[in-house]
Amino acid sequence: RMFSFNNPYGACKTCGGLGYHMKIDPDLIIPDKHLSLREGAVKASGWNIAEGGSMAMMYWEGLAARYGFSLDDPVARLPKHALDAILYGTGNERVAFTRHGAYGGGSYAAPFEGVVHNLERRYRETQSDWMRADIEACMSREPCRDCGGGRLRKEILGVTVGGLNIYEFTCLPVNRELEFIEGLHLTEREN
Repeated sequence: RMFSFNNPYGACKTCGGLGYHMKIDPDLIIPDKHLSLREGAVKASGWNIAEGGSMAMMYWEGLAARYGFSLDDPVARLPKHALDAILYGTGNERVAFTRHGAYGGGSYAAPFEGVVHNLERRYRETQSDWMRADIEACMSREPCRDCGGGRLRKEILGVTVGGLNIYEFTCLPVNRELEFIEGLHLTEREN
């Protein structure tokens, strides 16, 4: 039971036995940096103004006014601090935003959370499988920082036979596994 990632006793606590975690990837949020915000450079769910993201337009206009760029500038030419604000937010800095709508509008000043943090929060909070899948389009897999993809707890991965732990053994091609087993010489204690 301990040597199974399907069992809570053996599974890595950080990734739950998956061996990886999903992380919002800025390169998937803005895959083509030659496009402008107005042309839909931001492909993340709810943030593409070319597809009618009116709330996004309010944020982009406010950030453009604050950081001195145009919505028609290719993202590749935006100042670093402006792109950082778009992706990661403005921290505690308040930005003026003006909402225009068919039923009126309004202005307010608030910090902007950033597209990355917005997607992380929405992914965590949603109960919708559709929304999770939509946000996952902007995520990439990263090996778990604790098990390195081994899916098991560090204590389990620390157990070796012939110098290999169970994960390292299962990563070998079958012919190498057979060679390993045939060449294995166990001590009296290991038998």
